[in-house]
Amino acid sequence: MQDTLQSQLISMDVIPTLVKLLGIHCQNAALTEMCLVAFGNLAELESSKEQFAYTSIAEELVKLFKKQIEHDKKEMIFEVLAPLAENDIIKLQLVEAGLVECLLEIVQKTVDSDKEDDIAELKTASDLMVLLLLGDESMQKLFEGGKGSVFQRVLLWIPSNNHQLQLAGALAIANFARNDGNCIHMVDNGIVQKLMDLLDRHVEDGNVTVQHAALSALRNLAIPAKRK
Repeated sequence: MQDTLQSQLISMDVIPTLVKLLGIHCQNAALTEMCLVAFGNLAELESSKEQFAYTSIAEELVKLFKKQIEHDKKEMIFEVLAPLAENDIIKLQLVEAGLVECLLEIVQKTVDSDKEDDIAELKTASDLMVLLLLGDESMQKLFEGGKGSVFQRVLLWIPSNNHQLQLAGALAIANFARNDGNCIHMVDNGIVQKLMDLLDRHVEDGNVTVQHAALSALRNLAIPAKRK
């Protein structure tokens, strides 16, 4: 029943109207919240993502996200961003709207905290960062020939002491390594040793998730060598 209703709403062009409303009334907390709940319900559907891609949703959500201080409000926006970011066009729009800078800022602020909300925010932000790198265009835009500040920051996650960041860092490298040119650049700049060191660190405590991510990155980095 709900799926049918969602489909009807999509065919009635409700999405562009709601996105415009959000842009015009972003100061109105109650209306903003209502829009976010609606987006959250609609964003799961594939057909809705295609429609969202033709609106300014990425720009509006990033603008709104930058204003938030409360954890709950950020969480609400994250819940809309995650399903939308599965669409490659929206991934690129979110990168161009400055979402990555917001995510990096969250990581920086929460990495040393042991507060539950901060740990949750760090996980959501780093997971979303990895998701944005699954798109070829968004990934290349952030790699910037290996000179990109985002790529440089992600490199620092691998030797960090935070398991969630180590995991996200290794997964990010695995994504960057989907391009042969990126692989060659990263191998030439010592990424293999960083990943081997990460594997060594987890021999004792046996964090299998981090180990798998590091191995996945190493496997992707080895593929261009096999093609030669």
